[in-house]
Amino acid sequence: MRPFIFSLLACSLLLSGCGFLGLNPKRKTPRKPGKYPTFTRQDSLQGAYHDVRSNNDVTHYDLTLDIDPENRYLKGEVIISMKALREVQKLQIDLFENMQINSITSSAGELSYARNGIAINIELASQINAGSDFTVTINYEGKPIKAKRPPWNGGFVWKKDESKNPFVGVACELKGASLWWPMKDHLMDEPDSVDLHFSVPEDLFCVSNGQLRSQRKENGKAYFDWHVSYPINGYNVTVYVGDYTHFSMPYKGLEDDFQLDFYVLPEHLEQAKQQFKQAPQSLQAYEEYFGAYPWPADGYKLVESPYAGMEHQSAIAYGEKFRNGGFGSFDYIIVHETAHEWWGNSITATDFSEAWIHEGFATYSEALMEERFKGKEAYQRYIGLTSMFIRNQRPIIGPRDVKFWDFHDNDLYMKGAAFLHTLRVVLNDDALFLDILKSFYQEYQRGFATTDDFLKLVNTKTGTDYGYLFDQYLYARACPELEFAFRYNVVTNKSEFICRWTNVNEDFKMPVYLGVGGKNVAVIPSSEVQTFELESSTIKVNPRDAYMKLTENDKLGGK
Repeated sequence: MRPFIFSLLACSLLLSGCGFLGLNPKRKTPRKPGKYPTFTRQDSLQGAYHDVRSNNDVTHYDLTLDIDPENRYLKGEVIISMKALREVQKLQIDLFENMQINSITSSAGELSYARNGIAINIELASQINAGSDFTVTINYEGKPIKAKRPPWNGGFVWKKDESKNPFVGVACELKGASLWWPMKDHLMDEPDSVDLHFSVPEDLFCVSNGQLRSQRKENGKAYFDWHVSYPINGYNVTVYVGDYTHFSMPYKGLEDDFQLDFYVLPEHLEQAKQQFKQAPQSLQAYEEYFGAYPWPADGYKLVESPYAGMEHQSAIAYGEKFRNGGFGSFDYIIVHETAHEWWGNSITATDFSEAWIHEGFATYSEALMEERFKGKEAYQRYIGLTSMFIRNQRPIIGPRDVKFWDFHDNDLYMKGAAFLHTLRVVLNDDALFLDILKSFYQEYQRGFATTDDFLKLVNTKTGTDYGYLFDQYLYARACPELEFAFRYNVVTNKSEFICRWTNVNEDFKMPVYLGVGGKNVAVIPSSEVQTFELESSTIKVNPRDAYMKLTENDKLGGK
C-alpha cells in the first residue's frame, strides 16, 4: 500500500554533505512520542493468534459471491478447508458485525456459533483429531462497509466511471478482509490456494487474483471463476468490477515465462499501453535484485481501480491516472506495489507490529529502482527525499497481538527504508548488502519472516552482531544524533574531529564515515566526547548520508 504522506509536514531535512536530519532542526526539543490507542478486547480477538485460531491451518478457501452494485449488496458462501493441528472442538472465523450470517454447516449438519463482535466462535459437532482435514461452510450476506478514504481507510468502493457504468473495488489491508467475507483474518494463516467465483451484472467484467479459468453469461448475470495457485494473505484477496477492456504482453522471467495482463477502462486504453511498459521493467529489476517472480502460474496483472493503489497479489490495484509521480522518475504505484509481490505478499510478517518488513523493504526497493536506471546520485537523492517525511513519534516495531496499524505513521515506509540504507552505509560493502537482501528473500519466500530473522541473517553474513543498530532504529523511537565540532591543533599540525552520540541507547556503536581528502574514513563515536585526528582540513561528515541528526556544537570538548 502506498504511504499517506502528502498531508504531512516534513519534519526532517536533507543538507548536502551533512546527512539526514531525523528531527526538525528548528525544534529545541524532540516532538513528544506518539501515544498508542487504548486497545480493546476486540482488538485482541482480531489481532492475537490464540488457541481457537492457532488450533487449525486453513488450506483452502472456496468463495462464491454475488455482487450487486446498484444496491451495494453482497450475498455469498465460503467453504473453508482446514487441517487440525491439534484436537479441535472450537474455532474462530471472522466477519464484520454488519454482515449477516445465514448459516454455518459442516458434513455433520448445521453448527452452533456465537458472535463476539467480529469474532465468530464456532462449536463443531464433534472433536476433530490432530492431523485430520475438515470443512466449514458459511452462508452470509449484507452491505459491506464503504471505504471512507481507500486504500488507507478501507472498505468497498462503489463508484461510476465516465460513462456512468459501475466501477467497484475493495481495499482492506488495515481493517481486514473479514469486512467482506468470512475467513480467518490473521497474517499467520495463509491458505495454500483459493477459488473465487463471482457473479455481476451481465454488461460488466470482474477481475480477481490468479488465473481466470472460466466465464459465462446466464439469466442477466456474468459469471467469473478465478483460481489462485499459491498461498495468499487475506487482505490481498480482492475483486474489481467494471466495464473493463483487456490487453496483455508476454514476459520472459528469470525462471518462468508468463503473461502480463492489464485491465483498464476503455477510455484509458492508449494511455495504459504506454504507461504500463514500466511493469516489465520493474519485474525484471526486482527479479535481478531479489529472485524470481513468486507467482508465475498466476501471472501478473495491473487493474485500473477506483482508488489510488494496493498490492493485491497478482492483481495490483492501479489508480494513479497513468502518470509518473512520487519522488522518482517512474510511476510510483507500479514500482511500489510491484515490489510488494516480493515484500509483503511473498514474505509476510507474522504480525502487523512488524509491517515494516512489507513497507520499508518496498519503499527501499523504489530507491534501488532509481539507482538502477538513474545512478547512485539519484538513489541518494531518493532516500533523502523520502526521509524528509520521517516523524520519529513511535518505534517502527509496534504493539503485538492487537489489530493495529496507524496509516498516518509513514515511518514504516520511510524510516524502514532509511534504516536499510543506513545498514548499507554501515556495512560499506554494496555487494554484501545486496546479497543480504537477496538471501533474506530466498530463505523466506512464500512464507513468514520476523525482524529477528533478518537480524540473524545480517549477523551470519557479516560475522558481526548488529543488534544495537536494529534496537536503535526499529525498537527505539529517537533518531540518533551526532554532535560534532572541528578544531585545528597547532601542536600536532592536524585537524581534529570532536564528536559524541546523543539520543541513543547505551550500546550504540555505529561507525560514522567522514569524507577526508577524497576518501571515506570511519570513526566510531560513543556517548562520551571523543577526539579523532585527521590528516586533511577538508572534512565532510556522513558523505553517504546514513540516517542520523547532525548537530554542530562549537563548544564540544571545551576550548
